[in-house]
Amino acid sequence: MKFSDLLSFIQFKMKMSHVYQPLLIKTLVESGGVATVTQIARVFSAADENQVRFYEARIKEMPLSILKRHKIVTVDKGVVTLDISKLSFTQRTKLVAACNQRIADFIEQRGEEVWSGMIQLDPVPATVRYMVLKRDKICQLCGNTKKDAPLEVDHILPRSKGGKNDISNLQTLCRPCNQGKSNLDDTNFTI
Repeated sequence: MKFSDLLSFIQFKMKMSHVYQPLLIKTLVESGGVATVTQIARVFSAADENQVRFYEARIKEMPLSILKRHKIVTVDKGVVTLDISKLSFTQRTKLVAACNQRIADFIEQRGEEVWSGMIQLDPVPATVRYMVLKRDKICQLCGNTKKDAPLEVDHILPRSKGGKNDISNLQTLCRPCNQGKSNLDDTNFTI
């Protein structure tokens, strides 16, 4: 394929239902044209705002609170700093190796499922998500539209409490309302 053909495909022919195609092409271009599926998955994960928000909340909840209590890190305006004087290359290498060893030991002891609580293994199918957003059109709690804030599909009974991906257990909430509700409530606002 020629450069002009690929550029034309990206600009005019690519049908978009999500960001995946251009993100994959961009990843390959930035990596010199070749990447493993695992490398591409890591880029996708880093670009996924839902994953980023999830890990921001997880990091603030724990481990930051514990490491702050032990005076290992400080946090100022969202910037995390390791509370230690300047490290030499050898010291940095030893610390990274020690952390890698602790991670490996933990995974060996507990199994790879230690990560399973952090990812959604059964996401709401795109067609069901579409039906819920089409049905509700606005945030069922505050009335925001997609012009006011991004709209998201919420589990009425949270997944962490046994809620399923059935359309009867889903409602549209704007991002601020959905983040505020979290998994603390099972109110059905569509009633």
